[in-house]
This record gives sequence, C-alpha cells and structure tokens, in this order.
Amino acid sequence: MIVWFSLPGGQGEGKTPAPLGKRLFPAVFAAILLSACSRPELSPPSTPLLSRETLGYGVVTASYTRILDEPSLDGVAIGYVRERTILKVLERRLVKEGERPGYWILTEGNYRGWLPESVVKIYDNEGKARTAADR
Repeated sequence: MIVWFSLPGGQGEGKTPAPLGKRLFPAVFAAILLSACSRPELSPPSTPLLSRETLGYGVVTASYTRILDEPSLDGVAIGYVRERTILKVLERRLVKEGERPGYWILTEGNYRGWLPESVVKIYDNEGKARTAADR
C-alpha cells in the first residue's frame, strides 16, 4: 500500500511517497486487529504426567542411602537402599528446609518412602532405568 501526499504550502505539483513508517502503520495495525479476532480456542494439552501412574523410574546413585517417612532430613528411616536399586517414582515435591530448598521424591519398591532427589537419577521408563543400573 502506498500513501501519497502533497507538499505543504502548495509547493510541488507532483506527489511524493510518504515515509516508510506512515506507509507501514495501516498494514501493521490491520494485521494486529485481524490476529486478535481470529485466535483459536485454547485448551490444555494432554500431559503424560496426568495420565500415568508414575513419574518414572529412579536408579539410586549413592552407595547406600536411607528411605524416610517424610520429605525432610528430620524424617525417620524406614529402610535402606543400595546403589543401582531401581525404584518407581510416584511424586516429586519441592521442600524448603531453612534457607535451602530441595526436591524430594516419593518412591515405591521394597519400601514406600522419601529420598532426596540428589541421590536418584530419574528415567521415564523402566527399560532405561534397568539399562542405567546395569552399567
């Protein structure tokens, strides 16, 4: 779209093209209006976390660690697991103890309890966890 205008004061018989900004403004304005009017309906995406029983499978990376009854360093030990143990991960929670926040995971195996995420490597399926545990 080209916009023409005459020079002020009657000078010049011909027409001079308008500056680029004045030429583009109507086109940009129309594009914004059209895009605002034709928005698709938003719907939440399907996420595997909502449709799966577990978040994944974890492989213990510490040589020996305890499973706690609550997501806290003050929790009571309900069991122990060794390095390369595979556990089903049911939940992940951010817990702030003092000034240090940390992630904890609820696991299920021989014991159902909490481990700090720092001692577990999480995989999205059991096959990957088994492969990692065999190394």
